[in-house]
Amino acid sequence: MRALASYIMRSRYHAMAVVALCTALALFLPPLSYLSGAGVGLVALRHGPRQGLLVTLGAGLALGVLGAVLLGNPAPGVVFALIIGLPLCLLAWLLRSTGSLGLALAMASLLGLLAVAGIHLLTADAAAAWRELLELVVRPALEQSGAASDARQIKQWLDELAQMMTALLATGLTLSLIISLFIARWWQAMLYNPGGFKQEFHALRLSRHIALPTVGVLALALLSQGELKQFAAEVLAVLLVLYMIQGLALVHRLVARLGAHLGWLIALYGAMLIALPQIGMVLAAAGFADTWLNLRLRLGVANDNKRN
Repeated sequence: MRALASYIMRSRYHAMAVVALCTALALFLPPLSYLSGAGVGLVALRHGPRQGLLVTLGAGLALGVLGAVLLGNPAPGVVFALIIGLPLCLLAWLLRSTGSLGLALAMASLLGLLAVAGIHLLTADAAAAWRELLELVVRPALEQSGAASDARQIKQWLDELAQMMTALLATGLTLSLIISLFIARWWQAMLYNPGGFKQEFHALRLSRHIALPTVGVLALALLSQGELKQFAAEVLAVLLVLYMIQGLALVHRLVARLGAHLGWLIALYGAMLIALPQIGMVLAAAGFADTWLNLRLRLGVANDNKRN
């Protein structure tokens, strides 16, 4: 990773090449999209948002040309710029200006919430719109694979998935931006401030100004009905991503403070791959509690510079 980060920082054109290549290869290996965003983020963190924007435009142009040649459509370049490049420039600018990882995460969640609002503004019935798309894309795949031979069962699956799609899209976008930003910050620390990202991540704690609206959204999701309940649940899903990340930061801090084996963290991430919703909820609950109770202080892990 150090070699890749160093290569990106050689010049603007090296960064453009890496970002465009990772984005193109992400069609076959989706996690590479995190590296493309991280490349933009690293340049913006180190040299400012203007340079990040130039890398975004250059990589977007290359992807647009590639898309036009191979697919007859330059849309890949536009999608990259709007979904990955520009948001990462914004998050990197905020983190560079304030030094607050918590504020940058809050901005990432705001972008996710804008995605939720945008979907509802552009469609009279978001679930119905998703249902129509799933009929075109998912139903044929299910029928061909034989995963479900019962038409009624397929209909039930598609109905349930359609209700979840807006939340899945928004939380996926939020989490993707956060992961790319974290990789960029890690790369920056690796090259210019060894150990800096570890300290920053272990100290991550969200403001109570975010926690209070979260309580209100939770109440709406539990007590309201109909479209308001659905909208509140989608907003809550995005906000819970933030607290899941804070919960992870708390666990990392605790493991470091106790000198526990790295295997504990490996086991945690392995469990998240198998049961992300369940483990994520536990982490989000821990993160939310930490916001109010400062669990680091109560557990005696608030000030441990030696291990960081």
